[in-house]
Amino acid sequence: MLQEVVPEGETPTPALVAAWVVMDVLRAECVPMWAANWLVQGYDGESLAELAGLSGQDTREVRDLLPAALADTGVAHLSSRQAALKVTYDHIARMHLSGRVRWAWVVNQVAGLVIDNGYASEVFEQPLGELWAIDDEPGEPWSRTDDELAGIVRQACIEQVQL
Repeated sequence: MLQEVVPEGETPTPALVAAWVVMDVLRAECVPMWAANWLVQGYDGESLAELAGLSGQDTREVRDLLPAALADTGVAHLSSRQAALKVTYDHIARMHLSGRVRWAWVVNQVAGLVIDNGYASEVFEQPLGELWAIDDEPGEPWSRTDDELAGIVRQACIEQVQL
């Protein structure tokens, strides 16, 4: 589910990958290619270069090397699920505010995060977490208009990145 927060063919940021590690949703077989792309983007470091040289088939090797490689990019280990959610929610909000994704996509991502995290209370503690139930509204007779929902999502995204 969380892999969808980055459009196909794009490389997630090191911070987003660190968040996926904490939330235990990382597809480790993809990490060496991302590491290679991070090198191209200007990140540098011995562990990062070593990670970029792996095939990804040995996911244990990837996971063992990943913390040092992330440190090479300047990303510290995220200490909690709350911190990982903040990184993920901020990424989703920025994608919407930059016009890359529509409001309905944001709502669907939030609903997925809520479900993936077992409705844990920390998922609801940030502005985007408050959007989780909006995914039931579109098309229902009792629903607010799409424009109203879009405004609610936009405001939550603004509040999210200001947090």
